[in-house]
Amino acid sequence: MADGSARAEGPTGLVLQGGGARGAYQIGVLKAIAEITGARHSPFPIISGTSVGAINAAPLAVWSPSFQRGVRHLERLWRGLHCSSVFRTDPWAVMSSGARWLITLTLGGLGVRNPCSLLDNSPLERLLRTEYKPDGVRAAVRAGALRALCITASSYSSGQSITFYQGADDILEWDRARRHGRRARIEVDHLMASSALPFMFPAVPLEDGYFGDGALRLTAPLSPAIRMGARRLLVIGGRDDQNDAGPTEPSYPTIGEMAGHALDILFNDNLDAYHERLSRINKTVRLLPQEALDQTDLRVIETLMLEPSRDLREIAVQYADEVPGTIKLLMRSIGSWGQEGRLSSYLLFEPGYVGALVDLGYSDTLDRAEEVREFLAPSHDPADQAPKAG
Repeated sequence: MADGSARAEGPTGLVLQGGGARGAYQIGVLKAIAEITGARHSPFPIISGTSVGAINAAPLAVWSPSFQRGVRHLERLWRGLHCSSVFRTDPWAVMSSGARWLITLTLGGLGVRNPCSLLDNSPLERLLRTEYKPDGVRAAVRAGALRALCITASSYSSGQSITFYQGADDILEWDRARRHGRRARIEVDHLMASSALPFMFPAVPLEDGYFGDGALRLTAPLSPAIRMGARRLLVIGGRDDQNDAGPTEPSYPTIGEMAGHALDILFNDNLDAYHERLSRINKTVRLLPQEALDQTDLRVIETLMLEPSRDLREIAVQYADEVPGTIKLLMRSIGSWGQEGRLSSYLLFEPGYVGALVDLGYSDTLDRAEEVREFLAPSHDPADQAPKAG
């Protein structure tokens, strides 16, 4: 549900979280929003993305002047994906990577270059260089359809969360505890860095160091959009609505199971915690008299969280046979194949699973159509001051 009873007037931000193949759910939500609103221009002048959310956010920002066409294009793109569109699945690439890891462990790195990652995501880079046109962000800003695009990545060099943003001239850079905002021209390298899962994909050199997945250090996942001036946030998460019951007879977790849990923590826990914190702040702010409120930078930030209504692990198990044989072998070697589907729900970039998630996001959002329509209704006071908190 939307957070708060009073409407917070001002720009609306879209926050797209990480989650690998679970990012297909975001496309279904956006498809429904396009249908519900009928908006020609994007209803989100501020777009913030992390990991796969960054990969969706950047082209969506470019398509801001033509929201309907942009969403249709993204849906076609996602429904046509295969694992080989994102990372190499050919036997030579998978076997050589595994052999390199084995040799490194055996010889302690002597006489062989240490492996950079488990998978080679060069196909994703080629896809992004075809699909994402950096000049389009500047054009969307100049056309007034976009205020800002922000992409967050984690610096391995400094251990800090860096949000790279491109947008209106009045947006200032910021420095907070271990998180910073830098103005930049958003390139494909920023998207690759933001989506570079640790161990899974190689780190990406940017500016003064190497960067990895943006969710690694992002302790305040809603903050970048607030810094851009958003007063309302529509957040698309990737955590399913099911609780972990656990096995009836606990057994020692495999490496694959631990990796799946690590991804859940990486992409979901900080979002849930920050959203809860923001709700508490909103309640406190509403209790302040206007005189006290005028002496602070705090403002109510209204939020609407949209998350899957079904267990995505069960859907992943249903379409598990779509996984290429080489990836099945790799997952079996780390004890992930034939399990609950947690890890595969992040890596299954195949049409059946992707299509099921797009359809789920679409139906989940249509079920909340009135709530979404009310939340995205145009602001009555476009001159309303943007908040400085976050």
